[in-house]
Amino acid sequence: MIRRVTYLAILMLLAAAPVLAGVAQTKHNFSSPSSSPNAYFWGAQQVCVFCHTVHNADPTAGSLLNHEMNPGTSYTMYTSDTMDMIQSASPHEGSLICLSCHDGTIAVNSLNNLPGPEGAGLYGSPGGSGLDGSGRISGSSHAFVGTDLRDDHPVGLFYDSTKDLNFHPKTGNSQNYPDKLLDEGLYVECTSCHNPHDNTYSNFLVESNNSSALCMRCHIQ
Repeated sequence: MIRRVTYLAILMLLAAAPVLAGVAQTKHNFSSPSSSPNAYFWGAQQVCVFCHTVHNADPTAGSLLNHEMNPGTSYTMYTSDTMDMIQSASPHEGSLICLSCHDGTIAVNSLNNLPGPEGAGLYGSPGGSGLDGSGRISGSSHAFVGTDLRDDHPVGLFYDSTKDLNFHPKTGNSQNYPDKLLDEGLYVECTSCHNPHDNTYSNFLVESNNSSALCMRCHIQ
């Protein structure tokens, strides 16, 4: 039994290693001034803890979320006279998790479950020009999105090409485009284009956008 448990533990560590290795080299490694020179926290020693926890995660969100969220935050959504698809009144989880840091209303190190003894609070002391003194993303930072989303790609958008023939129809297969980019298989959210764990294609894009290839997964030129 001991050998079996040890073997399973090794497999779990190996499975997690590529993700950890990827994040550790990106600006989402807030424990490292070298990886994230504009936004880091002195005294922080864990990489994943800024977003995830294996215990006492936020029960209202998925992904074992450890970062605090404010469900009362109000966003001004994108508007356009040419947008025919239906947009929700606010972003969904695939965007709210990202916005919980990037809208600048909550400190990046404001966690539900601190490392070590159980308890909510702040983890580490903020450093870098991208953060203000409270650990929130500064309004002058290129990573700041804010709560006014009118100048950003629409999110909370129910993808329905029957409303606009300038978009590729869904295939019904979550492994094919455009379906594989949609949050819950339904919505355009931040996670449709961005993967917070991997910055291979810069700006944390899910794939290369050379010649607007990523845009054309949904849009018809």
